[in-house]
Amino acid sequence: MRDRQDASGSISHPGGNPEFWTDELVRAYDYHQFLVSEKKEEVLNNMTRIVRFFCNKHSTNDPTVLDVGCGPGTLSTRILDGLPDSIVVGVDVSDQMIEAASRNLIPRYGPRFSAYVGDFNSADFWIPEIDREYDFIVSSIALHYLSDQRRTPFFKEVLNRLKANGVLVACIANRSDVGEIAEMEAFFRAEFTHQQLEKERGPQDFEQVVRRCAEEDARANVNWCSPQEYLDSMRSAGFEKADIVWHHWLKSIFVGMK
Repeated sequence: MRDRQDASGSISHPGGNPEFWTDELVRAYDYHQFLVSEKKEEVLNNMTRIVRFFCNKHSTNDPTVLDVGCGPGTLSTRILDGLPDSIVVGVDVSDQMIEAASRNLIPRYGPRFSAYVGDFNSADFWIPEIDREYDFIVSSIALHYLSDQRRTPFFKEVLNRLKANGVLVACIANRSDVGEIAEMEAFFRAEFTHQQLEKERGPQDFEQVVRRCAEEDARANVNWCSPQEYLDSMRSAGFEKADIVWHHWLKSIFVGMK
């Protein structure tokens, strides 16, 4: 799960591969998620419900939302549809994803949506176009690409860009730090993908699917951390009110309140 030692001798992970989400993976994003991400629809629905709950709680009628790792605009679409007066800014490390999000959403939502390229593993992530305060900062299955060094600083930067009563809502892929449980979670993930492939293409070799899942994680350079590590980083960054509100094997929804 970790790649190298830092200057203090601790093992650290450098974060995701910015070149991973290109070409066919961008064009076939929805199908890829259908194959590998169990309960993805439930994640999107729950995140939108959480945003709506806090809008109602704080009487926020026209929320501003930053969607970090927006991809082709999947979560942004849910928020824009579910909250008709919302304004969403998307940001993603992949310029092809930003092109897809802009192509998918701007004709439909006009000035309510804008999108920019940015790498949250860089200290230069907060480009002028996105460097403002938001009612919500959201992220759906993207922050598992945060490097160890950037994790807590990034959450602190997020906290500093939330308005009063602002809320972070993030679904993050994660894996237990207990070896046998991590093995179980990885098995269940491969099992789900195997079942989806068999529905689409007929009989599949399960061991080959296991290898392909592991190879894809390696190409993407996923930083597998435990849910507790993310929660600890959020609290270390200053989110005194933060918790895991939903969990399913390899993904958890976290909520942090300003």
